[in-house]
Formats: sequence, C-alpha cells, structure tokens
Amino acid sequence: MYPRRVLAVAFALVATLATVRAGAWQEAHEASDDVDIRVAPDGVAAVQHHVRWRVVHGPLRWIDLSSFEVGPDGVEPSIEVTAEDGRKLSAHVTAVPDPRRDAKHDEVREPGRDVRAIRIEVDEPKAFMRGTFTFEVRYRVDWVASHALAIDGPAWRLTWSGPVAVDGLDSTRVTFDFPAAPEEPRAILADTGAVDDTAVSALRREPTRDVLELVRPHVAKGDPITWTVRVDPRSLAGVVDPRLRPPSRAKLPEEPNRVLGASLAAVLAALGVALALLVLHKARAFGADCAANGAEARGLLPFSPIARATLAGASLAAGVGLQVLDPGDSTAGAALVALATMAAVIRPVASVRARRGAGRWLAIRPNDAFSSVRRGGHWLDLDSPAGRVSAAVAVALLTTLVLVASFAGRTLDPRLAWWLSLDATAFVPIFVTGRGSSLPPDGSGAGAAWLAKVFDRLRSSAALRVAPWLRSVAQGPSSSPGQARTPEGDELRLLVLPRAATPGLVGIEVGLAWNPTPVGWAATPRVLVRVVERSPAATRVLQAVPSIRTTFGRHADERVGTMSPRAPGVRGTTALVRDLVEALTDRRQEARAYELPERRVTLASPVAGEGGTRGAAQQRAAASSATPSC
Repeated sequence: MYPRRVLAVAFALVATLATVRAGAWQEAHEASDDVDIRVAPDGVAAVQHHVRWRVVHGPLRWIDLSSFEVGPDGVEPSIEVTAEDGRKLSAHVTAVPDPRRDAKHDEVREPGRDVRAIRIEVDEPKAFMRGTFTFEVRYRVDWVASHALAIDGPAWRLTWSGPVAVDGLDSTRVTFDFPAAPEEPRAILADTGAVDDTAVSALRREPTRDVLELVRPHVAKGDPITWTVRVDPRSLAGVVDPRLRPPSRAKLPEEPNRVLGASLAAVLAALGVALALLVLHKARAFGADCAANGAEARGLLPFSPIARATLAGASLAAGVGLQVLDPGDSTAGAALVALATMAAVIRPVASVRARRGAGRWLAIRPNDAFSSVRRGGHWLDLDSPAGRVSAAVAVALLTTLVLVASFAGRTLDPRLAWWLSLDATAFVPIFVTGRGSSLPPDGSGAGAAWLAKVFDRLRSSAALRVAPWLRSVAQGPSSSPGQARTPEGDELRLLVLPRAATPGLVGIEVGLAWNPTPVGWAATPRVLVRVVERSPAATRVLQAVPSIRTTFGRHADERVGTMSPRAPGVRGTTALVRDLVEALTDRRQEARAYELPERRVTLASPVAGEGGTRGAAQQRAAASSATPSC
C-alpha cells in the first residue's frame, strides 16, 4: 500500500510543479492587396503594394509574401505601416525561402526571373493587437530583363504576377501606368490572346500617360494575382532589346533622286546669284551717290563690293542648303544666313561738313530753287518712291511665299515657313541701308523738297511775301544764251515778310538744321527771326515769345532768334511762321500796303541799292552779306 501512495503523491507533485504557462490564441488574415505599377519608357516598373491585414486578436509579429517577382535589388528594406486610426508604424523585410520553390521549379524557371518570398517583421508587435493595418511594400523590376514582355503580333504582351493569396482575397486592384501611346493598353486572356471582356477595367488616357485599372472580385486561396496586358510598343520607346525589336532586314541602298538634287542645286545657285547681283548693284549705285557728294561708301565688312556680293550670295546659298539637307541641326544654316546679311549691309557715310566761306544771300526764282528736287530715285533706295514700291512688292511676294510654305509644311516640314522668314532677312539690308538719308547734305539740294511744300503753303496767303533764299557762293552757267546765269549755293532757305511789316523787321527765314546720327543725317526745321536791335519789331518779338534768346546777326545792329516748331513737320512749321507774321504785322500800314503797287528787284541777282523792296535794315543786311552768316 505504501509504494502506491508514494507513487500517487509523486505524480501529483510533478503535475503541479511541471506545468508551463499557457499561450493565448492569435487570429490574423490578409484582407486585400492594391498594387500601383508605374512603367518607365525603358521597361523598368516601380511596383508599390498596399497589403491590408486584419488582426482579430494579436499581437501580429510578421507576415509572409511568397512567389512574386522582384528586381535584382529586392524589396526596399524599410516598410511603412499605417493603422486604421492613422498611426504610422514601422517594419522591416527579412528574406525567407519560398515554400513553393523546389528543385523542379528552379529548373524550368526562365533566365532573369527572380521569384522570391519575403517576411515582413514588425518592430513593435504590441502595437498590432487589433485592427486593420496597411503595409506599403515597394520594389523595382526590369520587365525586359525578366522576360515579362513578349512579342504578340504587332504589339507586346505583358505577363505580371503578384504574391500568392494566403487566405483568399476579395476585390484586388492593380493599376498599370504606361507612357502614352497611340494604341491603348488592354487586358487579354493568357491562353487565346483575345480581349478579356470579363475583366473589370477602367482606362484613363492623359496627354503623357495611359492608366489602366484592373479589378478582380475574388482570388482563391493559394492562387497568385496574375494579369496579361497587351501593350503598344511605342509606349516603351526606350526598349531596344533585339528580342522585342528585331533588326530590320538590310535593304539595298536606294538610287538617289538626281532630278531632285539637280533642281535643289539650281534653286540655290539662282538664289545666291540673285542676292549677289542685288548687293553689287546697290553698292555701286550708292558708291556713285557718295562720290558725287564727296564721301566714300563703306560696307559693314571691310571688303570690296565684288567680294561682299560674292560672300553674301555664297553664304545664303550654303545656309539654305544646310537647312534643307540637315533639318535636325539648323544652327549652321542660320549662322551662314546671318553672315550673308552682314555682307549686304552698307555703313552710313562718315562725313564732316567743311567750314563755309564767304557768300551772299540772294532771292531766286522758285523754278531755279526747287529744280534740284529729286522726283525719282534708285529703285533699291527705301527713301525714294521707286524704292518704296520695290519694297512693297518684295514684302507682298514674301508674304505669299510664307503662306504657301505654311500650307505645304503640313505635309513636308512645319519649319518651312520659319526658315523662309529667316532667310528673307538677307535681302533686308539692300533696302534699309545705303539710303539717300545716309548721304551728307548736298548744299542747296538738301531739303529742297521739304521747303517746296512749305513754300506752296505760305504763298497761298495774300498777306505774305515768300521767296526762296539762297546763299550763293558762285555763279553757274546759264541755261540758254542771253539769260542770266543761275546762282550756285550751299544752303537754301525761305524768306518770309508780311506786306505790312513792323519797322525793324529784317525778315523771317525758314530752313533745315542737319545733324549726323548713327544711321544717317537727320533734318530738323528751324525758323529764324531777324530784327534790328531796339526796334519796334524786336519789342514785339519779345512780347510774342518771351523765352526767345537772340544772338548777333549779319551786321552789328541786327539780332536773330532761332525757334523750332512743336510739330517738326510742314504743317507745324507753317503754323509757327503764320503766328510770327501775325505778331510782326503793322496794322496801321496793312491797308495801305495792298493799295501801293509792288516793286520787285531782279531775281537771281544780289539785292542792292535804294530801289529795293526791303527797308533800310534789309539793305544793310544785303550790303554786309559777303561776311559769313549766322
């Protein structure tokens, strides 16, 4: 009896003292897996899984993802976890053997495909006691190296598989983000290649991307998430693998189009010769005008006219030829066109007006004064009427060619119109440089056309006496035997006097002041009032224009004031002269001036003697006109 009791007590003690702590039960399962795949043009895909696990009772220490394809770099080691209440948790990746990979699987596995299984271990298991947690798993995979892409007729076939569903999933979503292509990506059946009409899909086409969203309502336990997508090869333009893009068969070199080449050469030669002839013709015509005015014509490039014309024509032809033969690189062609433009430019004439010597101011006939007005002009000079007509015709022709090139560029090259507009700049210097305004003033002929317009406006008033006023330096030959010789002068003005002038008024003169500018010579209208010092006319001038400043005139007791019209044109100058005449008219003698007969001196001769129509002060001015004028 005692041994039995001892044995029973021993068993009771062992059962009491040898027990261990019982473990609590755990329950967790995978709820869903949403995948976002962004594909680069070279076929490298950036994959991001949003794996959601529901923990019924924890703690959750790890989860396993098996049998999915990753790149050689593997999965990013850091895993971001988001709880359903928004808390951010952390986990890390640990590689484990894939239970689905066996020796037979390794033998049939395609080269380059890396099928792995990973374990994601959480850093704080106690934080995963209950709720839904989203694990963000990121990795990259090269579909070209892994042979996920294959040729499917004119398109490519993409086969993609995700991790195996451990417990079965409901409503999995996969989004493929491809570069934009003419043909849209579509889900197909793997065995037949036909479009999978049963797939729940949504396609969003953007200017640069095509986004295909595929939804599978249910994935059975132990099955991978697999999709087959047909892709346009133009979407993955960076893929150059010969397996996907086999080299085309070598073709025999085609016979060059000799007719097209000969036509292009003839057009380029004609274009270059045309520009060269225009540049040479303009250089010679402007050089002749410069020689007549005692100046020298110079080009922007320091070469002779023949050399500049040859350089301009050759550069334009070569530049246009490079633009046509090598459309991808038009820099060299544009540089040659710019060189042709520079070769066609004529620099403004650099001339210094010589100091004037002694001369006499004479009243001459209007026909003699304005006979030097140029009615025509060179047809390449934009300052002349003929030149403006030529420029208008050239602009109209260029506009027509640009419009034709714009319509033809839709089928040939859209840059054709731009090239035509750029190349036309080589002809612009022919019209805008080497103009008449670039020449220095040519004595009495300078501004004669402008003074003729002012003369026509002023002589229409019966209260004025207007005559051309020439500074004579010599007597030219007479136009016919028995007639007085025509005076030659270096400056032309208009002398204006009211019929009833205030005592002391010598005259009102209208002229042009010439100033050199970087592009030529510019003329500014000037109105001069000459009065005798301390005379009634001088007082009225100061009353009418208080701000006028006077200087010494042609003799000791004469003062001259210079004014400029507010509007530097014919109308503004005429208005200023009329205002001065109104202020310097003697109203007491105005009625008598119209009753007395008018006495004139002989035109084209010096005004002298007591029988002239001017007052004593004007006679003294004529007597002293041999001295240099102000």
